[in-house]
Amino acid sequence: MHKLFWLTPSTGSSQLQSNTTDADTLLSVEVERVAGLGVTLACLWSSPLRVALYLSLLWRELGPGVLVGAALLIVLISVRIAVERKVKQLRSSQEIIRERSEKLVKEMLHKLKALKFLAWEPWFHQRVSESRASELEILQILRYLTAFSLLDSICMPFLVSFSGLGLFVLVDDGNVLTPSQIFTCLCYFRLLCPTLQELPAHFSGLKQAQQSLCHLEKVFLSKDLGTSHLVTTEGTTEELPPDSSQQQCHRCKRDKHSDSDEERDHQLFQKGSGEARRLYLSAFGWHWVAFYSVVFLCVCAVCIAQDGVLSVWTGEAKEVQGLEEWRELRNSRLSVCGLLGLLQALLVCCSAYCQTSGSLRASVTLHSELLSDVLHLPVHTAQTTVTKHLLHTFIQDMRVIDEKLPKHLHSWVWSLLEILSTITVICFVMPIFSLAVCPLIILFLHIQSHFSSAHIQIRHMETNPIVSVTSHKEVCQQHWLYPMNQNLLVKYNRTISESWFVLQLDAVAGIVLFLVSLVLLQTQPNSGLVALVLISAFNVREPLHRYSQAASDVDIDMLSIQRVSEFAKMEKEAAWTVAYRAPFDWPQQGEVKFRNYECEAPFIFTPAIRGLNLIILKGEKIGVVSREKADTDHLVNCLFRAVEASSGAVLIDGVNIACVGLHDLRSRLQIISQVPVLFSGPLRANLDPFARHTDAQVWLALELCHLKEQVQQFPAQLLHPTQRTSFVLSLGQRRLLCLARAMLERVKILLVEEAPPCVDLATEHLAQQLIHTEFKDCTVLWLTQNPLTVMHTDRVLVLKKGQALKFDAPSTLLQQRLLLSQ
Repeated sequence: MHKLFWLTPSTGSSQLQSNTTDADTLLSVEVERVAGLGVTLACLWSSPLRVALYLSLLWRELGPGVLVGAALLIVLISVRIAVERKVKQLRSSQEIIRERSEKLVKEMLHKLKALKFLAWEPWFHQRVSESRASELEILQILRYLTAFSLLDSICMPFLVSFSGLGLFVLVDDGNVLTPSQIFTCLCYFRLLCPTLQELPAHFSGLKQAQQSLCHLEKVFLSKDLGTSHLVTTEGTTEELPPDSSQQQCHRCKRDKHSDSDEERDHQLFQKGSGEARRLYLSAFGWHWVAFYSVVFLCVCAVCIAQDGVLSVWTGEAKEVQGLEEWRELRNSRLSVCGLLGLLQALLVCCSAYCQTSGSLRASVTLHSELLSDVLHLPVHTAQTTVTKHLLHTFIQDMRVIDEKLPKHLHSWVWSLLEILSTITVICFVMPIFSLAVCPLIILFLHIQSHFSSAHIQIRHMETNPIVSVTSHKEVCQQHWLYPMNQNLLVKYNRTISESWFVLQLDAVAGIVLFLVSLVLLQTQPNSGLVALVLISAFNVREPLHRYSQAASDVDIDMLSIQRVSEFAKMEKEAAWTVAYRAPFDWPQQGEVKFRNYECEAPFIFTPAIRGLNLIILKGEKIGVVSREKADTDHLVNCLFRAVEASSGAVLIDGVNIACVGLHDLRSRLQIISQVPVLFSGPLRANLDPFARHTDAQVWLALELCHLKEQVQQFPAQLLHPTQRTSFVLSLGQRRLLCLARAMLERVKILLVEEAPPCVDLATEHLAQQLIHTEFKDCTVLWLTQNPLTVMHTDRVLVLKKGQALKFDAPSTLLQQRLLLSQ
C-alpha cells in the first residue's frame, strides 16, 4: 500500500461550531476548485483530442453512420444539461425549505425542557413532520429525475451504438457487420460517451475556478497577512478591528468534544455496519428491496442480451445466401435490438421508481423514528446529550440518508451486478475461465479492503478540525491559513490513494482481459462469441472502479444510520399516557403531599431530594427558598417527573403522580420560568397550540394580563409570528404571556420562578397581583433564592442540600432567624 502523509492533530485546533453556516464553507469549496484547476485544464485540452480520435476510428469502421450516433449523443447531452438545470432550481427551493426545517429542529432541541414541561411534544412533532413532508415532496421530484440519469448512464451507450450500427447496415445492403466491427465500434462508442458528457462539466468547472481564484486573490492580497483578521460571510471578506488580533481566535482553542467525536465514529465503525444495513433495508421496505433487485437483474439480463444479439447476428450473417435473406435477417435483428432497447429503458424507469419509493420510505421512517426517540428522551438526558451531536444527526446524517446513501447503494448494486454478469458470460462461453474466478475475487477483495480502510481514514481527516477550511465568525488569518494548507495536503493524499488504487484495479482488469485472450487463442470459438467475450472483458474495468468507490461510500454512509439508531437504544422517559387516566378535572383541589420522598440527581447518583415529608394544602401560597438554585430545580423536576422517585411518593389530590402518564401530569401543572420561553410560529399557538379554546377566551386572557392592546397593534394580531413579537415584548411581558397560557389551562398548581433582575418592577408587580387575584384558588409555589420576595406567602419551605430545614409561616422563620440566614 502507498504511504500517506499523515497529519498530527495540533493542540490549537477546534471543532466546527454547531452554528456554522453554509457561507462559512464557501472558502473551502473555492480552495478545492482552484486546487482541481490543473486536472480541469488537462481534461479540457485532452478531451477534444480523444473525441476526434474516437470519431476518426469509428468513421473508418462505419463511415457516415458514426455521425448519427454522435449527433444523437450531443442531443442527449443537451437534454441532460437541461435536466441538470431544472435539478439545480429544485435544489435551491429545497435548500430554502431545508433551512426552515433545520431552524425548527434547532429550536426544538434548545427548548426541549420547556416543550416537555408543557407537554407540547405532539405539537412540535407535527410541525417538524409537516416541514419534513414539504422537503420530501421536492426530494421525490428530484428522485424521479434520477430516472433520466439512470437512462443516461445505462441506456445511452447502447442507444448511440445501435443508431450508428443501424444506419451503417441500412444505408447500403452491402454493409455487413463483422465481429471485429462489433467489438471495435461498441468499445469506441462506450469510450466516446463519457468523454463528451464530461466536457460541459469541465467548462463549468473552469468558470467556477476562475471566480474562486479572483475571490481568493482578493482575500490574500487585501492586507498584510500577518496583521489582519478576516471574516468570511456570504461570499464577502471583511477585516476585523486591528486590536482584535490580541484576542484568541476560535481556532486557538481546542474543542473538548473533537477527540470524543472521532472516537465515537471509530467505535461505530468497529461495530460493523451489518445491523445498520438491516435497519436501512427494513426501513426501505423488504418488498421494495425485492422488486428493485428483480428489476435490476432483468436490466442486466437485457444488457447481456443486447450484446448477445449483435454477436449472434454476425455469426448468422456468414451463412446468409442472397440479398433478400440478408435484408430479412437485418430487419429482424434490428427489430429485436430496438425492442430490447425499449425494454431496457422501461426496466430502468421501473428500477428508478422502486428506488425512489423505497428510499423515500426509508427517509420518512428513519426521520420519524429519530424525532420520536429524541422527544421521548428524559429531560436530563436531553440536556446532557451534546446538542451538537443531536443537530448533526438531524441535519447532516439525515441529509446523507436522503441523498447520498440511495445514490451510493444504486451504484454499488449496479456495479456488482455488472461484474457478476460479466463473469457469468465469460464462464458460459469459456468454462475453463471459472478456475481463475476465485483467485481474482480474492485479489480484488484484498485490494478493496486496503482502499476502503484508507478511504475512511482520509474521510475522517477531511472532517478533522485542523483540516476544515471553514471559517468562524472571528478567526485570525494565521490560524486560518494553516488548516487550508492541511486541507490541501489531505486532498493530495486522497488523490494519491485513489490513483494508486485505480492502477491496481486496472491491473486486475488487465489480468482478466489477458486470461480471456489467452483462452480464446487456445479454444478458437465462434467469431461472434469471441466479440461478445472480448466486449465483456473490456468493459469490466469501469464497474470494478465504481463498485470499490461505492462500497467504501456505503460503509461511510452507514455511520449515519448507526448514529440515528443510537437514540433508539437510549433510555426513554416514562410513557406519555398510560392505561390509568386521571379524571378530566383532576386535580380539583391542588393539594400536594410529599410522603418520605427521595430522588437522585441524574448521572451523579447522589440524593437530590432527601426524606421530604410535608403537605401543601389546597390554595396555599408557598415560598420555596434555597441558597442553591439546584434545590429548587430538583423540586421542579420531581413535580414534573423529570426525575423519578428513588423512594417515597408525591400525591396530588391523593393520586400518586408516578401512576399517571407524563402528559396527564404535566398538562395539569404550569411553571412561569425565570426566562420565559416562546416558540416560533403564531402568537396564538404559543398560548393554545391544540386550539382547545376560542379566540374570545384567548383575548380575555390577554386582557387580564394587560397585553390585549399591544397585541391588537400587531399586523396579524393573534397570528403574528413570535419571531417578530419577541423583539417588541419585554422580558416581563413575555412572562405575562406565560401567565396568560396558565390562565387558559385553568391549572390548580402553579410554579413561579424568581424573575431575573432585568425585569422591570412594575411588570413583575403586575404579575404578582394577577397571580393573587386570578389564581387565588390555586396552589402556588414561589421558587426563589431571595427570602424577601416570599414574605407575602402563607408558608415558606427552606431547603438546603435537598433537605427541608423548616416549613412554617414567614413571620415565624424571621423570628427564628432561619429565613434571612439562607
